[in-house]
Amino acid sequence: MKFRTLPLVLAMTGVAGFVIAAEKAAIEVSPQPAGSEITVDSVTVPDDGFVVIHASDEHGNIIAPQSIGYSAVKSGTQEDVSVSLDEEVASGDKVFVMLHEDTGEKGTYEFGVDRTDVDVPVIQDGKPVIVPMDIE
Repeated sequence: MKFRTLPLVLAMTGVAGFVIAAEKAAIEVSPQPAGSEITVDSVTVPDDGFVVIHASDEHGNIIAPQSIGYSAVKSGTQEDVSVSLDEEVASGDKVFVMLHEDTGEKGTYEFGVDRTDVDVPVIQDGKPVIVPMDIE
């Protein structure tokens, strides 16, 4: 009986090559001031990737695959992730914070208008991991 429970115990502790279930991807945000930089409160990713900022159109819909800023993130949870923006955001704007995998050249964000086959969005429960953020 003990022999049969050993794999379960090892799996629960992450010993001997067994892997504990990866953390679920998550983003926490709060309203941000206008400007050329925003701070994402918290980002959780199961693997190294990117937190990417997408602008919205006049109707509040995400503009993608074009982005206005990104920052590399390591697997696990990181707090106060600073993202420099390519263009300033104004009071009343809404942006979208989205998680992307790092599937191309490691450490280089390559997803965009001309290339959507690498550094793709993180998909969880069948949907991209994305949250809106208001600019005050």
